[in-house]
Amino acid sequence: MRTTARQYEEKRRYIRMQVDAPARLTLDDGASVAVTCIDLSSHGVQFETHEAPFDGMEAEFLLEPGGGRVTPLMARIKVCRITELGANTYRAGATIEMLC
Repeated sequence: MRTTARQYEEKRRYIRMQVDAPARLTLDDGASVAVTCIDLSSHGVQFETHEAPFDGMEAEFLLEPGGGRVTPLMARIKVCRITELGANTYRAGATIEMLC
């Protein structure tokens, strides 16, 4: 690992856990959107979607475990960053406002 990369990582207040798993957003109007959860931290989530999110968008986020006795993660999130990766592909960062 390069020194500059290590210094950057150590400045983070919370460790990010790489996930790369299917998840679901439920919007305030009841619409459901399939997303891919990229990573999680104690205060946020990053996901990819083919539906264009918007800054400030709020939704219920559901990440179900692949098996075993792990409880699903359900949280109220608020989108704070969006990057367009290509045609109809977006990566969004969101803060976890509240665990449900």
